[in-house]
Amino acid sequence: MTSLTLVLRLNALSCLGFGALFVLWPTAVSAVLGSMPSVILIVLGAVLMANGVHLVVASFRRKVIPAEILWFSIGDLIWWLATLALIALDLWVTTALGIVLALAVAVGVAAMGVTQLFLLGIERSGLTPGAHWRQIGRSWLALPRWVKTWLFALNIVFLLSPAFLPWWVATVVLIGYVASGPLLLAFAVHDGGLSRVMGIGHLVPWLPMLAWLLVVAMPALTAISLTYLWLLIAMTAICLALDVYDVGRWARGDRLIMGQPA
Repeated sequence: MTSLTLVLRLNALSCLGFGALFVLWPTAVSAVLGSMPSVILIVLGAVLMANGVHLVVASFRRKVIPAEILWFSIGDLIWWLATLALIALDLWVTTALGIVLALAVAVGVAAMGVTQLFLLGIERSGLTPGAHWRQIGRSWLALPRWVKTWLFALNIVFLLSPAFLPWWVATVVLIGYVASGPLLLAFAVHDGGLSRVMGIGHLVPWLPMLAWLLVVAMPALTAISLTYLWLLIAMTAICLALDVYDVGRWARGDRLIMGQPA
């Protein structure tokens, strides 16, 4: 059994198990999570079970179909993002136990999605896992110094948000910050390095976060907090503008991996 086959089957087991749980005991699951409607849990459970069957079928194929692995991994990362969105919005997942359980499951699901892409990347490149990681490391080191400095400053501004913003705002900022991690990693491990398409990893979680900060958070803040929020908004907006530029370049054919020959 290959590593990819094993991960696919573990993913299938997860989908089938949680799918059955949601379909058979939606009321109990809703009570643990907070207030998620039972009908949504039943529909979600049915979708999970169908995806689990698909995963089982894919795990028995003699030859990997890359599009299938991408499909499964995108679904895993959507689960990750959806979980964080519900927690950030205080919607349906509202109890302390529900938040802890939902986060634990989301981390596991995101890990399987990234691992599937990592193993697919290895299969495409023919490299060993160690060589694949070293190639990603060389790609990071090949970034221009100004880009590394900018990313370091951006990370600091995000991470210091609890010190300058009310906790209810800082929570959303940190959730948005954490949400991008598995997405960025997924692109890196699939491609074997850093490319312009990784801008999607910021755009997907940060655009709605930026809109929330402007519409919901800004009107409720005092002067000191508002100053820091403007700094955060400005740096996030600049980052997203650069990401739009990069993704546009990638869509037009610029598929260069940093640190690798053109």
